[in-house]
Amino acid sequence: MPADPMGCQEKRVFGDVKEQFWGRLNIFSVVRAFLLCSLFLCPLHAKAGKADISVVVSSGIRPYVEALEGLRSGFQSALTIYYLDSNPELVRHRLRQKRFDLVIAIGPEASILTWSILKPEDKKIALMVLDPQDLLGDPDPCGVDLRVSMEDQMRLIVDRLGDDRKIGILYNPVENEEWIKRAQKEGDCLRTDVIPLPVHSKQEITKVLSSGYRHIDTLLFIPDSTVISEALLLHLVKDALLHRIAVVGYNHFFVEIGAVMAFSINYKKVGIIGSEIARKVLSNSQGGLYSPPFQVEWNEKTWKAISEKSDDAEKSGVEGNSP
Repeated sequence: MPADPMGCQEKRVFGDVKEQFWGRLNIFSVVRAFLLCSLFLCPLHAKAGKADISVVVSSGIRPYVEALEGLRSGFQSALTIYYLDSNPELVRHRLRQKRFDLVIAIGPEASILTWSILKPEDKKIALMVLDPQDLLGDPDPCGVDLRVSMEDQMRLIVDRLGDDRKIGILYNPVENEEWIKRAQKEGDCLRTDVIPLPVHSKQEITKVLSSGYRHIDTLLFIPDSTVISEALLLHLVKDALLHRIAVVGYNHFFVEIGAVMAFSINYKKVGIIGSEIARKVLSNSQGGLYSPPFQVEWNEKTWKAISEKSDDAEKSGVEGNSP
């Protein structure tokens, strides 16, 4: 039977139309999938990149600068940065007049100013601040609390120095009374005595320590405005070591001046965490308050020196009591 050229032609035409239809449909599907991926799966830094973000830094001291470096590393676009100590009036004016998508404060002074000017619903983050809830009068701030938890400190001290320790803590009751009460309770659980050494001024410190040395074998320094001067800390650590007291501090400086142990916060990582919180806040997710990233530094040389002196003292005491 002869072939039907018209029928074949119709089939070919129908086949071409069908092929074009499915080809266009496939292209449409790919484009739609790409758009959906771009909408739901794109990195959050794209949102942060389009946002108008201001950073207010209390001053140019090294910890704040390190935190700022970490913060910058989390953003692809430039941040608007103001140093409060350089021009406080300019910072106040900008915070009042300009509407930022997010304000990130680094340091207590910058955080207090930011919280005092912005509205409660405005997006803001506090970094490099101790106890931000109390400082800012905000029960649920976003940011990083610079204080290493009391539970972590007590547990790590006992792990490294042993239990049955007698830990003295210098502090101003106005700032840290509640912290000390909690530390005493935690000490009871760890079979360790916490000896409060309250001072209300720098002038009281030497007298309080002189009478306290005979009751303690460890001296823990915590962040406290009364006991913060580097020159003062250098003197106190040296004096404690002369009395064979193991000193534990809250940053690397303490290890440098002879402390046995220190909880050193990584300030750059504080900034990195701040950038992660910022992305959450800008995407309307819950930011939250984070604990500080820290490591335990250990000074073996000082520990051996204290241990040897203690052994010598015990031997001398035994020999002195012999008939």
